[in-house]
Amino acid sequence: MRRLFNLVFQLVAAVLVIFLFTAVWIVFDGLTDLGEKADVALVTGHAEAPQGKGEQPRLDRVVKLYNDGEFPFIVVSGATDRGAYDDPAAMTKYLESHGIASNAIMQCRPGETTQETAHNMAQIMKSHQFESVMIVTDYYHVTLTKLALSHEGITEIEKAHVGKLRKEDAWKIGREVVALYEYIGKIYLLPAAEKVKKEAQAGMDKSKTDAEQAKKKVDKSLNGLSK
Repeated sequence: MRRLFNLVFQLVAAVLVIFLFTAVWIVFDGLTDLGEKADVALVTGHAEAPQGKGEQPRLDRVVKLYNDGEFPFIVVSGATDRGAYDDPAAMTKYLESHGIASNAIMQCRPGETTQETAHNMAQIMKSHQFESVMIVTDYYHVTLTKLALSHEGITEIEKAHVGKLRKEDAWKIGREVVALYEYIGKIYLLPAAEKVKKEAQAGMDKSKTDAEQAKKKVDKSLNGLSK
């Protein structure tokens, strides 16, 4: 019983260490801006915030960076199916009200999840021949967004964070840690496991086929001897 308790304790301790290390990395990565110029900016939405109020710090940062000449185009992304609220439309309206030309704004739809946003952003970049993107989002969401974009084949990724480290963000950072490993599992581990499963099934099917063919040969041989 003591050995089992020690094993469980070690596993829990290891998980906590990994969790804390990942949280520290997310904070460090998110607060460290990278790059000064990009072909386009990607600003993520926040569907939990009513009437786009939650996006204002991000959009204000985008407006400033755009006016500073950091990028000529802006892609806004967010949820569109939560009641009557439309993230991209609200964000577009906000940007236009702050002097951004409508032809400089593109909407990424759907953008309910980071994975959806990254996939659709890759399509937008391909169709417009954009080579580099600047992520503009809350600092704790930078790492996951960057990983998702990288998985979609986007290699030139700059980042401009919004916000600063506060104790109130602890649960948001924790949520991002969970989301990060969930994404890694969904994108990398599950496909690998599915591949192994298919290969194992193919091996079993081949063995079954070989066994049936061998049985037929034996039956044929026995029939020949009995004649």
